[in-house]
Amino acid sequence: MSIWSIIKADYLTNENATKNWLFILMLVVMGLTIINLSHSADAKVKKIVKLNKEVKALRSEYVELKARVIKRKMASDVYTRLQSEGFILSKKQPVKIKLKK
Repeated sequence: MSIWSIIKADYLTNENATKNWLFILMLVVMGLTIINLSHSADAKVKKIVKLNKEVKALRSEYVELKARVIKRKMASDVYTRLQSEGFILSKKQPVKIKLKK
């Protein structure tokens, strides 16, 4: 096959051109499929990055809320809040009740 016949595209017009056209069609379909898959992969990567940012934000909010809850459960904080509502601290120690089985 000479360069001139390649330039004239004789391989697309001769009697065996059907095979060549099918091969070219297959290459085009494969190329379009690869392009579609790469765009799909890029979209998934962008979604993963967005979700990772959201996870980091939610994790920091969780840590902040957990620290607030721990502070509110501290005995000194509970005592301060109860004093402001009029409760007083008992002078007697609590008695532990034990049950015999």
